[in-house]
Amino acid sequence: MKKVLKVSAIVLASLLLIALVATFILPIFLEQPLKKALVEEFDKQTEQNYELGFDDLDISLFSRSISVDSIFVKPDSTSPHVQQITATSISISGISLWSLFSSSFPDFNSITVKEPNVQILERDLSSSLFSGKDSAETGEALEDLDTFTLFIENGSGTISTADGTELFSISDISLEAGDVDINKLLDGSELLFMEYLLIQGAGVKWNIQKDFYDLKIGNFSFDKQARSLDIANIALTPLLPKYEFSETKGYQLDRIDLEIPELSLSGLDLNSLTEDHVNVAEIEINEAWMEVFRNKKVDRKEGVNVKPMLNKLANSIDFSIGVDNITISDATIIYEEHKAPSDSSAAISFDDLDATISNIRTASHPSFTEDTLTLHVETLFMDTAPLTLDVSYPVFNEADIHTVKANLGSLDPKVAEKILARSGFVRVESGFVKSLDAELGLNSKSSKGKALILYRDLKISFLDEDTGEQGFGERFKDFIANNFSIKSENTEPDPTIGEIDFEREVEKSIFAYWWKSLLSGIKDSIQ
Repeated sequence: MKKVLKVSAIVLASLLLIALVATFILPIFLEQPLKKALVEEFDKQTEQNYELGFDDLDISLFSRSISVDSIFVKPDSTSPHVQQITATSISISGISLWSLFSSSFPDFNSITVKEPNVQILERDLSSSLFSGKDSAETGEALEDLDTFTLFIENGSGTISTADGTELFSISDISLEAGDVDINKLLDGSELLFMEYLLIQGAGVKWNIQKDFYDLKIGNFSFDKQARSLDIANIALTPLLPKYEFSETKGYQLDRIDLEIPELSLSGLDLNSLTEDHVNVAEIEINEAWMEVFRNKKVDRKEGVNVKPMLNKLANSIDFSIGVDNITISDATIIYEEHKAPSDSSAAISFDDLDATISNIRTASHPSFTEDTLTLHVETLFMDTAPLTLDVSYPVFNEADIHTVKANLGSLDPKVAEKILARSGFVRVESGFVKSLDAELGLNSKSSKGKALILYRDLKISFLDEDTGEQGFGERFKDFIANNFSIKSENTEPDPTIGEIDFEREVEKSIFAYWWKSLLSGIKDSIQ
C-alpha cells in the first residue's frame, strides 16, 4: 500500500512538474505559429487592404492571457481614408483553455487596448452608423461566442483633410463596454447600442467651419446605463477678429463667441437611434457666456434670404428630435453691433440670466402635434433692470401663431445710451422709466398687441443717420418732438397704452421680430 501511495505521489509530482514546465516552454513553441495565424487572419478579415505589424507577442498559460505590443496598422492604396492605427498593447485575459480545443473561437473575459491612436482622412459617415443591426444581418458572423468586457485606455485620434488640415482631434479617450462579442466589436455601428457602455474623454477640438470656427471640449463623460452625458469647458471660438469675420465672408452675419463651463444631459436614450429618433429628458447649462457681434458696416447677403420661423425649421429636419426641458442658470448674453456712420460699436447685455425651455420637438417627433414650446426668462437688462420674458409657441401651428409677454422693471435709459445713439440715432437727454409691460400676439406675417411704458421727464435728441451728429434739421426735430409729438411723461392713473402693429421683416431673425414688434408699441405709447 505504501508503495502504491509512493508511486502515485511520484506520478502526481511529475504531472505538476510537466505542467509547470509546459507553462513556460509551450509559449516558446506557440509564439511563431500564433504570430503567423494572427497576421493571416487579419489579412483575411481586411481582404489584405491593410498591413499589420507588431513587436512582441506574449503568451502566458499560467495567467491565461495573450498580449501584443507596439501594434501598427497601415493601409494600402485601396483604403486611403485610414492613414494609420497604432496601439501600445492589446491584451486578452481570462482565456478558457478548454475553448481553445472545443470552439472555433476561444472564450475569454476581457480585451484591453492601451494608448491606441487612429489617424484617418475626412470621409462621409456611413448611413449604417446608427443602424443598430446585428452583424449577422449584414454579413458573415462568428457563431456561438461568449461575451467579454472591452477596455480602451488613453486613446487618441485625428481626422484630417487630404492636404493635412486637421478637422477633428481628441487627445484622450477611455472606454469600457460590457457584454461585447467579437461580432459587435467588428461591427462599429453596434458600439452605441451595447447595454453597458462608459466613455470618458478630454481635449476635443473640432474645426466645424473651416477658417471661421473651432469647437473645443475640455472633458466629457457618457454613461449609457445612467443615460447621462456630462461635458465641461465647451468653447465655440471664432478664428477671425470681429470686423474681419464678416469682411472675409463677404456679407453681414453674426459672429458668435460662446463658452459653457458645465453642460449635462439626462434621460438620453441612444437605443432609439435605430428608429431615427432621439429624446433627451433634461439639459442643464450653467454659467454660459455668449457674445454676438454684428458688423453692420458690411452689406447684407445678396438676394432675399428668408429667415425661417419655427414651424418651417421643425419640418426641415428629417429626424425625430425631442428635448423635454432645458434649464439655463447664471448665463450672460452680450449683443454688440457697429452701424455706419458711428466710429465705434455699442452693446447691450443680459446678465444673471436664468431660463427654462420646454417641449422642443421636430416635426417627426411623436408628440410634435401635442406639445407647445414654452420659454421663461428672468434676467437683468444691462445688469440693472429686471426683465422677464414668457413665450408660448405651438410650433405645430403652420401659421406660427404664438404669444410673447414681457415685463421690464425700473430703468435709467442712459444705461443704454450708446446703443441708442450709435444704432438708433437717438440720444436720451433725461428721463426715467418706471416699468414696461407688453403682450404680443404674432404669426408668420404680422404682430399685434399692447405695450404700456410708464416714464417721466423724458427728453430726447435726434442724430443725423449719415453723420451721427446733430445738425440744424435734427435740432428742429428735437424741438418738435419734445414740445409737440413726444409726451414727456406717461404715468398713472391714466397712462397711454401703445398699440403694437408690425409687419414681419422676413430677412430678420425671430428675436428681431419680437423686438421690433415691441418697439412699435413703445413708439405709439410715447407719442
